Order: sequence, then structure tokens, then C-alpha cells
Amino acid sequence: MKKWIVNKSAVVKKAPVKAKFKQRITKKHIKDWIFVAILLAYPVLQFVLTWGFVNIGSILMAFERTDIYGNTEFCGFEQFVKVIKDIFQSTVNDTGVSWLNNSSVIILNSLGYAAVTIFISLPLSLLFSYFLHKKMPLANVFRVIFFLPNIIPVVALVMAYNMPMDSSYGYLYGFLKALGFEGYLYDSWPNSQLFVYVYCIWAGLGYNIVLMSGAIGRIPKEIFESAQLDGAGYFTEFTKITVPLIWPTIVTLIVLGLTNVLTLYLQPYLLTGGDGLTYSIAMEIFMGTAEFNPVKYSEMAAKGLLFSVIWAPIVLIIRNRLSKKYSGIDY
Repeated sequence: MKKWIVNKSAVVKKAPVKAKFKQRITKKHIKDWIFVAILLAYPVLQFVLTWGFVNIGSILMAFERTDIYGNTEFCGFEQFVKVIKDIFQSTVNDTGVSWLNNSSVIILNSLGYAAVTIFISLPLSLLFSYFLHKKMPLANVFRVIFFLPNIIPVVALVMAYNMPMDSSYGYLYGFLKALGFEGYLYDSWPNSQLFVYVYCIWAGLGYNIVLMSGAIGRIPKEIFESAQLDGAGYFTEFTKITVPLIWPTIVTLIVLGLTNVLTLYLQPYLLTGGDGLTYSIAMEIFMGTAEFNPVKYSEMAAKGLLFSVIWAPIVLIIRNRLSKKYSGIDY
């Protein structure tokens, strides 16, 4: 009985203090909550309207069948089966390789964008950023030159890329001809896709260099000075200090490179218009819906959803594994 009285009195004594604490917290933070709510209102509304509304409609459309008049009916996984059969059983083959149909080439082209970005463009950007950081002669001039393609409109940039290689008046055409490339460069696969990849490397270096230069510039100078006193050379400084300390930035760029598999379409579209089997997954979906054929809408929606469901977990797993490599390093 005494124990109950003690507990009851403790509760009675603490209750007013707790209520007063809650009241004080509420009064102190209510303006902050309103301010945060106002700041979040626009991005949340934009997300709901431009992403949620559009994509929910696309997801539902993937499970429907549409006729030429726009009438729809539920068809389950019929569209997904059609997409898978088109990849593995299609007999449309303009590649010259018996086992590689046009649908498979589209997937290979798209995967190639991730490979080119991660294994060629990213290492080159990292090296250039490091040497620019070391105050090489004309470092600021080269930084502007590298970033220049990101300032010029993409249409003008495509023209600047194609004109030097034109067979009529391009000053690089003679060099390309000596290497075995003749006529229209986007005439046949895989040469056509090769030149698209070269453009992506050339145009994408500046963006990566700006991000990496900023990341390297945030590393305290004392770390480099200490490494130099210990006798570390450029290679050791680059591999043991620079790369680990900017690893989060590198991982971010790798993830962006992986997303190119499902999002990149503008570059090949402007460069080739689809000639030479240069379609990517995103470009095929874009061109399929641009036909304004209601029958195509459901198939393209199913294709986009199928590849997203397959590729999104892969990107997340890779990101998670890479993030753990230098997770204990900080400055």
C-alpha cells in the first residue's frame, strides 16, 4: 500500500513538470515548424504532381492493353511478357551478328554508357582534377576549357562535335579515314555507337572535373604537407590520400553513371536520330511514345517499369557496397 502511494505521489509531482516542458517546447518550435512546412510545401507538391501523378499513371498503364482508339482494358502481365519475348526471341537483326538481335543491342548500348562513364570518363576526370589541384601551368585556363562543353547548348555542342568529322569538309575526316572509318560515321553498328560514346566522354569530362576539383580543394593542405614530409610521391598521395578522402564524391558520380543506363537518350537522339542502331532504352521509350500511337503506350510503360525494377536494386546494392570501402575515413 505504501509503495503504491509513493508511486502515485511521484506521478503527481512529475506530471505538471512534463506538461510544462511540452508546452515550452511547443511554443518555442511552432514558428520553426511552420517555416519548415512552407519550405517543404513546394518540393513535396512538385514531387506529387510531376513524379507521383505521372509515374502512377505509367505504372497502371503497364498492366493495360490499349487499342488504336485509346480504349484500355486490364491485361495483367501481358505487356511484360511481350517485352521479354522481344528481347530474347526477336528475329529483327541488322547487326550482322547472328545471335545479337536489335533489342539486345539496345540493352548493350545502354549498359555501355555506364561502363564508359565509370571506367573511362571518371578516371580521366579524377586524374585531370588532381593535376589541376597541383597548380600545373595554366591550370585555370584548362579548367575553363574542360568545363566549356557544359556551358554551350547541347544542340550547338553536337554540331561542334560532328562538323570536324564530316566527310565533305571535316578536318578530322582524313585521320578517321586512315583509321578505317569512311563515309557516314553513324551508318552501321558498332562504329556508330562508338562515336556516341566518344562524344559522351568529351562532353562529360567538365562536369566531373568541377565536382572533383571542389572535393579535392576541401582537403586540408596540412594533410598533403604531412605526406610530403614523410616522402610520399604523387602516386602515393593520389591513391592513399586523395582518392579515399573524396570517395563519397566518386561514389555519387558512379551512381549517376549507373543511372545513365535508363535515363540517357538526348545525346544519341541529337547525334544520330537513331541511325546505326544507336538507340538506348530511354531513347526507344521516348521514340515509341513520340509516335502518338496509343497501342505503343502500354508497351513502353511496361518496358520502362520492367527495367526500373531490375536496375534500381542493382544500383542501390552497388552504392551500398562502394560506400563501405572508405567509410571510416573522414577529415
